[in-house]
Amino acid sequence: MPQQAVVVKPNESTLRVPFDTPRHAEIAYRVLSVDQEPRRNFVQKTLSLEDDVLVVHFSADQVKNLRTAISSFFECLLLCQDTIKLFGGDEIKEDAGAQSSTDSA
Repeated sequence: MPQQAVVVKPNESTLRVPFDTPRHAEIAYRVLSVDQEPRRNFVQKTLSLEDDVLVVHFSADQVKNLRTAISSFFECLLLCQDTIKLFGGDEIKEDAGAQSSTDSA
């Protein structure tokens, strides 16, 4: 009996998350793209922006890894969205978090 070749298809998912403004989408993109996936993680995640939409593409070796990565991403996304709503993301300056040289410790 001849052996059949096993075709392994990657498990993939693409999420499109709309925001109220392009600025809010940019804030979410900058916040969520900071953390790199650990090397032991078998999921690849890429983020991109399309105007006011955050596009996230996941690719994983197993469905359970894909599901875990998406669930974890949604937890971070919800926290990010709550923070934008609470602090009004439009007022965030480009240099937020930077300390000036005139500040004393």
